[in-house]
Amino acid sequence: MLFSARTGADPSPHTYVSDLFRQEAKVDLRDDADIPEAVSVNRVLNFIKHLWSETGEELDVNVFYRHRTLDALSLAISNHEDLSVSPKIIELRGGEGRAPLLLFAGGASCFLEMQQLIKEIRFPGPILGVALTAFNRDRHHPATVEDEVQSTLKALQAAGIDGPYRLLGYSFGGVFALELARALKAQGQKIAFLGMLDTPLGEQEWPLMTWGSFMWQRWRRAHTRKKNLRKTDPQPRHRTSIQANRPTTERREFLAKKLKPLSFRYADPRTAYYPELAPQWMGDYPPLYDVAARQLLRMKGLYRPNRYDGELTFYRSLQGSPVDCDPKTIWGRFLAHADWIDVSGNHQSMIVGRNAGTLARELSARLTR
Repeated sequence: MLFSARTGADPSPHTYVSDLFRQEAKVDLRDDADIPEAVSVNRVLNFIKHLWSETGEELDVNVFYRHRTLDALSLAISNHEDLSVSPKIIELRGGEGRAPLLLFAGGASCFLEMQQLIKEIRFPGPILGVALTAFNRDRHHPATVEDEVQSTLKALQAAGIDGPYRLLGYSFGGVFALELARALKAQGQKIAFLGMLDTPLGEQEWPLMTWGSFMWQRWRRAHTRKKNLRKTDPQPRHRTSIQANRPTTERREFLAKKLKPLSFRYADPRTAYYPELAPQWMGDYPPLYDVAARQLLRMKGLYRPNRYDGELTFYRSLQGSPVDCDPKTIWGRFLAHADWIDVSGNHQSMIVGRNAGTLARELSARLTR
């Protein structure tokens, strides 16, 4: 790691990193404190973004599972380790004597958002995270869910991880768990447990009536927000108009973004602007995170589910997600033998706080059967 972009700062990497981390974490963290236990995912991501903006060096979002303390991170930096790349298999929590629980995170494969759930699951074996592979393909030939499954199979074989397999995936990570289970079953392997946590499907897979109703509700919420905004800020906004002399590709992009979110369902995942149409897209990400997020959204847009005849448990949040419809209305016809469990909270809060404890107890009972 190089810190050549800093000026007027203490030359010690340890002091610089520790001070910056404490600033973003907003806690007086000891140098030997366990970071995944002590600091929230949002504050860790803020630190990573701030470090990148000052130094041009971007840390992997799961770096604190390899270097869990500020002392360990500073030592890794001093030793010039490459902290921007994630191993495929990450030990999230140790264990003994049993085959591991393999966990797929949501979003851009950030396991810290699941840390409380990971901590509270009562499972004697290790819990291993399966990070998404950075395929680094151009948008015309994007990576697919099947590519990720094949990458995971190779990693499991290389690591000597045998069955029976226990698989759990949160959000779209549930798709990777499902398709990995399908591939393992095709090899004659035993699936001891398969769990999907509030896993959505891309809008292209929603029934038209479901999609139309959801868009109507989303439009009503947006319209209400705009009305309230006009009451507090009555100044008229400048509107950008489409110009006839723009190239065709630019006109398509302009119209797609103008008609967002309606255009997302029908957009081609291979177009340059496709990820930016997604309702989850926030933008202004550090470069590596940006690439991972775009890759994941293209995977989601290209994925087409098939019937799965194995047993699994689908945990559905009672309050749902503001950007996804009820998963049972879509997944029901594909998951023939699913056991549907409703859990407290919404898509995000189901894995934190009191809800995480309740969910962990339910998972623990099934994992140890």
